[in-house]
Amino acid sequence: MTSKICLLTTRWLLPAGFAFGAAAAQAASGVTVTETQETAITVGMSATEVEQVLGRPAHIVSYRSAPGPTWTYNVVGAPFGMTEFDVGFGSDGKVVGVGTRILGNS
Repeated sequence: MTSKICLLTTRWLLPAGFAFGAAAAQAASGVTVTETQETAITVGMSATEVEQVLGRPAHIVSYRSAPGPTWTYNVVGAPFGMTEFDVGFGSDGKVVGVGTRILGNS
């Protein structure tokens, strides 16, 4: 009876562990977005509004010549291989521009 309980517990814990690991890996690398979600981001949106639509970015970079940070998201399902979507913010925390970069084939 004990081995049957352990086997059932293992069957449940193993998939749960994989699901948790996948969720943790995605959280660590930022949320991936679709091309449809990209179109929802417009100039003038606040950082909070962008995060509500796209989630946490994969990277946040502050360039010397830029007035504010740039948030980068990984695009899933892009037709041209690995693609990143950048959201640039001004010093007031509002979106000043967006852009897509094709990094190559996956």
